[in-house]
Amino acid sequence: MAKLGREIVVTLANGRALRVRDARSRDARPLTRLLDAVAAEPEVTLLLLPGEATAREWRSRISSVASARCALLLVACVDGELVGNLGIWPDANPASAHVGWLGMSVDRHWRGMGVGGTLLEIAMEWAAATGCVRAALGVFPHNERAISFYEHHGFMREGVRRAQYRRRGEYHDEVLMARILTALP
Repeated sequence: MAKLGREIVVTLANGRALRVRDARSRDARPLTRLLDAVAAEPEVTLLLLPGEATAREWRSRISSVASARCALLLVACVDGELVGNLGIWPDANPASAHVGWLGMSVDRHWRGMGVGGTLLEIAMEWAAATGCVRAALGVFPHNERAISFYEHHGFMREGVRRAQYRRRGEYHDEVLMARILTALP
């Protein structure tokens, strides 16, 4: 079973305690609210549109991640409020199952305080320990803040997929980024 298996507590830039742990079934509703709020922001940063994923679907995802060998779904909470999440799962192709794809989001009021960096570094340590050689992700090219954040955490730009996604009738490119987690032979 793929789990972090413990709660990690760190102090954020604002002095508040951040608790990072495995997602639980009861996190489905707050996770849905978080993702709907991020998806509703004027600047497109998520593939999801508000309301596209229900709490029931997130409960199912949480359950399936908990039973998968190389997948992880973390939540970050401050005073019981869910303020961020990160998911990592292995590539579906057996020849690239050593690649972990990740996605994350942080509530806009909590960005720049260490929530995202804490989630990312905990997940990268876990992924390397479970045999993941490389972490990969996609980000919209206009999301310069996210690109800078990932570069700061060791990710490198690897390419652009033109018109990869269609959201609200508009096509969006995707910047591919990756970070090598363990020494390559």
